Amino acid sequence: MITLLRQFAFARYHRFASRAQVLSWQDKQLEHHLQWVCQHSPFYQSFRNQPLETFPIMNKSLMMANLETINTRGLNTDQLMSVALKAEQSRRFEQSVVNDVTVGLSSGTSGQRGLFLADHREKQLWAGNILAKLLPHLWQKHRIALALRANSPLYKSVAKGPIQFFYADLNQPYEVWIRALERFQPTLLIGSAQALQFCAMYSGSFGERKMSPARIISGAEVLTPVDRALIEQTFASELHEVYQCTEGFLACTDAQGQMRWNQDIVHIEKHWLNPEKTHYSPIITDFRRRTQPIIRYQLDDVIAVKQDEAPFEPIGAIAGRCGDCLVLEQGGEQTVVLPDLVYRAVTLAIAERVNYRITQTSAHHLKIEAAPQFHHVIQEALFGLLQRLGRVSVTCEYAPPPDWNPMNKQRRVVNECKS
Repeated sequence: MITLLRQFAFARYHRFASRAQVLSWQDKQLEHHLQWVCQHSPFYQSFRNQPLETFPIMNKSLMMANLETINTRGLNTDQLMSVALKAEQSRRFEQSVVNDVTVGLSSGTSGQRGLFLADHREKQLWAGNILAKLLPHLWQKHRIALALRANSPLYKSVAKGPIQFFYADLNQPYEVWIRALERFQPTLLIGSAQALQFCAMYSGSFGERKMSPARIISGAEVLTPVDRALIEQTFASELHEVYQCTEGFLACTDAQGQMRWNQDIVHIEKHWLNPEKTHYSPIITDFRRRTQPIIRYQLDDVIAVKQDEAPFEPIGAIAGRCGDCLVLEQGGEQTVVLPDLVYRAVTLAIAERVNYRITQTSAHHLKIEAAPQFHHVIQEALFGLLQRLGRVSVTCEYAPPPDWNPMNKQRRVVNECKS
């Protein structure tokens, strides 16, 4: 509890004077952290006394292949995966613990499921950061509801004192978990973009009092402008975003609604995705994680650049996954289309909210899933975008609108092309 309170106080009240001060402070944190990791993680022992840039770039595949030597508790990967899968299948997430280490499981959107490990100290640090950065007011009782794919003992670590916690199991029919949320009447509602859309569309439809949270926080999926508008207009509440994944609590919106990297927790390097340097995939180093060190871990997410002078660096948008960029070919050359350019083109072409998905199935072919009246409008918006990017020629097929399931991530742009 002392660790939680200390972290809460630091995250809530400590103020950095400038970005230069943040980076200087990070350098000291990293030096101390890397020394500790190299002493306790067999995988990193050979990197002792080396600067951060010499450490290998990590990803989910490499992490899972080497987890037994990366983790500092000597935990067996097969046992960890077995415990995590059993907890998810039974929906008894309180049992997802091995040797006092909480075990979480990623959704597997990128094709491989990853494990998340946190000991008691790390759970307290996480809870302190979450409470400090997300709670709107400290002088009132809070009812925090979580509408995500899976629960975890990690999330329950935020249920302290005047804070009640409720997990809405999205594995149930939506009318069941929405009704349960309405009975709970959360003051703080945290959910995936898709779950929040379901809440906006159906809250008040099942005989209970409609939810009226003071603050809503979207995470785990891309939040497009039209989805944001639906949620904000329905609930007339503050809508903030959080960038939380198995790799850590990476970013959240500040009091002005601007999403910023949590640079008091993580160090960010940029892998640029285009020559113009408008988008990058982040390479993160978390200098709080010890059980499962996260060092130079490259995420598959596309981040849009934004510039300002505040101490913590802003995020323009979380614009989809690198793996879902459209990669179209013509004349032996490739044109890469970032997902947020597609979102923007569709939004500009269609004023109303539309349910759609665009899937690349070959180097020259796209499938457009939407209501029939939108098929040609979306196609023309795509053709206009591609013409501006380099006159790429593609063919399109049409299909009915996608039937979203809150247990799976909502991806409006998907690349299934394996060539």
